[in-house]
Amino acid sequence: MEEGKKSGNRLGTTGLVVACGLAGIAAVALGLVLADALLIYAMEGSGGQPMLYVMESAEPGENVVIPLTEKDFADHPALDAVIRGDERNPSAWEWGRSDRRFIGGINVSYVESRVLQDTYGPDRETWVYPHLEYEGAYYLVVTTWP
Repeated sequence: MEEGKKSGNRLGTTGLVVACGLAGIAAVALGLVLADALLIYAMEGSGGQPMLYVMESAEPGENVVIPLTEKDFADHPALDAVIRGDERNPSAWEWGRSDRRFIGGINVSYVESRVLQDTYGPDRETWVYPHLEYEGAYYLVVTTWP
């Protein structure tokens, strides 16, 4: 009879330890999500504004090329405004290198800046930016935070 009680206590203790461990992991994950949301909220309230800059490139070279679709422009109105809209104002082919030129920039929210960076930003391993292709022209997207 004594053995049955000890076995039941061990099982109960093990279950309690596992439940506490899972609760701790959930609390840490929730804390990280909350911290990320508070960080974005604080940055948006700081008065600074992230920017989207687009450069046109003469050739993509060996970089990855992503063809832009109407869905891309619908999902990212800032990208549409710079590549096809009122914010397009190409400079001469002398911005930084002779095969690239700045074509425009626009203010974006922190959330949109992060989405643009994740979607069209550099590869996390090589840090090489993909080229976006639209109507035979190639573009690079860069976002900056204040």
